[in-house]
Amino acid sequence: MDRRAVIVTMLLLSIGLAGCSAVSDAVDVPTVTEQRHPFAEETVTVAVSGTDRERALAAAGLTYWEENASRYAGFNVSFRVLDPGETPDGDAPDVRMRFVESVTDCGDANYSAGCAPRLNASTAVDRPAEVSIQRGLADESTRLVVQHEAGHLLGLSHADPPQRVMRHERTLATLPRPNASERAVPWDDRALTVAVLNGTVPADERAAYREEVAYALAYVREGANGTVTETVTVERVSDPAAADIVVRPTDSAACRTDAGSCALIEGTDPDRDGAIETYTRVEILLVDVDTDATSWHVARQLLDALGASRDGFPAPLVDATYEERRGEWQSET
Repeated sequence: MDRRAVIVTMLLLSIGLAGCSAVSDAVDVPTVTEQRHPFAEETVTVAVSGTDRERALAAAGLTYWEENASRYAGFNVSFRVLDPGETPDGDAPDVRMRFVESVTDCGDANYSAGCAPRLNASTAVDRPAEVSIQRGLADESTRLVVQHEAGHLLGLSHADPPQRVMRHERTLATLPRPNASERAVPWDDRALTVAVLNGTVPADERAAYREEVAYALAYVREGANGTVTETVTVERVSDPAAADIVVRPTDSAACRTDAGSCALIEGTDPDRDGAIETYTRVEILLVDVDTDATSWHVARQLLDALGASRDGFPAPLVDATYEERRGEWQSET
């Protein structure tokens, strides 16, 4: 019986944390000896646009600087998160922090989890200073992004300490998401492409090998007896580098030690729970598989790659004999 062996490569959510050099309406102020940071020794009022959870995480992130600003920024500061709808003495808040679905227009950053102006003693700000924080991150990651962007407000750059907070690129976690095994289709895009390599197939068997693969692809494309959802399409392409799924015959593989088939799966784990949430690439390895058994192995591995439950596999692919795998299963489909 063919067994399933999978090696998993997980790609965590790596996001840049950004800060602009100054807000767009900041103005340069001539240098004088009395100049100091606009927030130095002040109680900074912060209006947070977000849920109760996001407001609490923002307050927790800002508390970090109440305890550490004197060490890293050179002055003390305190923050007061305003109640919803509250205005400080009828005036605008010092900072407006918005939780948004995606952070855009933040300097040179292509993808950022947060954005804030970098303020210093030579800038005067037409308040409020605007800060954006990506929503949907886990609690610890959200607090870290708030700490990072607040560090920019206090004048710190990506090169400044503490690097735990201020370095530009961090691996962040999202809120819990369904694992690939819990999703009907474990891919973001349901229009999937497959590339077929000759690998170790002898030259005189390659025509038969490709016919076997073509049969498996057609079987899956037609729904595999109702196993594959109609919203998924599978098309063959010539370039393996551009394909979602690659079929490759080989003499050996790390995912199994005997003859048969297995898959190398790459995917993302944005919530960092140790399980893949979304597939990004699958390589189906045919390890010393006879050419006339190719279609059976490829069909099984394709159904696995599409997220089909083995409990619902069509009968010909569940418990086939040696002979059934070598062509006879096709007569039952």
